[in-house]
Parts: sequence; C-alpha cells; structure tokens
Amino acid sequence: MSAISTNTIATIAYAKQILADIDDSKMCEQPMGLNHPAWLMLHLATAADYASTLLGGSGVCPAEWNALADTKKPQSQTRSDYPSKSELLSTFEAAFRHASDLYEAKSSEELNKPQKLGFFETELPTVGDMAGFLLVAHTNLHLGQLSAWRRATGKAPLF
Repeated sequence: MSAISTNTIATIAYAKQILADIDDSKMCEQPMGLNHPAWLMLHLATAADYASTLLGGSGVCPAEWNALADTKKPQSQTRSDYPSKSELLSTFEAAFRHASDLYEAKSSEELNKPQKLGFFETELPTVGDMAGFLLVAHTNLHLGQLSAWRRATGKAPLF
C-alpha cells in the first residue's frame, strides 16, 4: 500500500470524525462567510472523481454535483440544494476509495506521465503528483476549513 492510499484511509476517518457531531440541518450555515460543510464535502468528492479521471477511470459522483462544487459560483445556503449529510459522506468515501484504488493499480510509468491539465504543471508535473495532491493535500486543506467552521459554530476542537 502506498503513502497515498494510507493517507486516503486516514483522511476518510478524519472526515467522518469531524462531521460526526454536525447536525444535517446545519450543513449549509456560513458563519463569517466560511465554506460550509455541505459544499466542502461535495467539492472534495468531485475532486476525488477528478483524480479518478486523471488516473484513467471514471468518477462515482452524480453529474449534477460538478455544478454545485464549482469554486467560481457562490455557495447556496439553502439546505435542500445539497444532498443529505449521509449521502455526502458516503459518496465522499466511495470517491476517495475508488481514486485510491486506481492510484494503486497504476504502474510507475503511468504515474510518471506528464499531467496536462493546464494548471500546476510545473509544481505537480506528473499524473501521480497531481492525483496525490488531489487525494491528500487539497483534501486536508479543505478539511482544515471544515475545522475552522466547527470552531466558528462553537464546537470544541477534536484534538
């Protein structure tokens, strides 16, 4: 098992822990304009799908999630605009496990091919670099935002 897969498993566990005490009805609240949990989980699940596509597979998220996860559009605060917390979390987990499995199945040659996405091509020059970023660094950056959201809503730190 690669470091990417090990970190993906840990990230899924952390996401479950950080969401455990957030009521579904609060998932679209935006204290201080912070990204809300519903958008964050949807955005991360679609990013894992993006990694899956980069790795030669297909994603698991419903197609309509891509528009909701768009970083260029404002986030809706209407709870019914987003899937339930349960669906977000189960799809998040499925998307990350799927992408991690695809990563594990790739040869070194395939992972070392240049990525041609039009961004971060200097910083993350290979398919493996970009997929690793999407599965680990990008994800944990946004889970940090979720941690800040928790604190802004009065929740205690997890550790």
